[in-house]
Amino acid sequence: MNNIKGLKISGELCLVRLHTESRDSGLLPAFCSLLAGSQINMPFLSTESQADGIHTTCCVDGAHQALIKRLLSAEPVLKERAEYTDGVGLLTLFPHQSRLQLFGRSLRALAQADLRVFAMASSIGALTYVLDYAQLDKAAAVMQACFEITGNHAPFKAEFTVAQGTQRRPERKE
Repeated sequence: MNNIKGLKISGELCLVRLHTESRDSGLLPAFCSLLAGSQINMPFLSTESQADGIHTTCCVDGAHQALIKRLLSAEPVLKERAEYTDGVGLLTLFPHQSRLQLFGRSLRALAQADLRVFAMASSIGALTYVLDYAQLDKAAAVMQACFEITGNHAPFKAEFTVAQGTQRRPERKE
């Protein structure tokens, strides 16, 4: 129960938070369409519905920060509802397998190490924390001290990123 199979550390990202008071505003679809149309990937996306509206948190590649700010500032529905935090990164523990003990222990360890958690998301496969990018190596060391990583897998950083693009099919000649 005290082991994990690995840790993954992302590259530098920009955190984008959106908030709308209305659940029917179309904010999230408009935002996702804007990013898709500009071929901007979101390696992290979390959304929640609360009494005061919809809260959406996502991360985009830090290299896209200026572009996303320009795009959102040109859209009246999005412009006033966006907040940005640059210099964040993702620390992902896997497998999560819905273990509440893993979540509680890892969150407590990050808090005790005085590491600010901007956001988090979980799935059956992984538990992901959004942290200060400059502190990711420290956070990984905290997790290594807290959990046994089976198979001697050291934390790994993404060596490549997947970029969106358009692919045209060759025209058929008949």
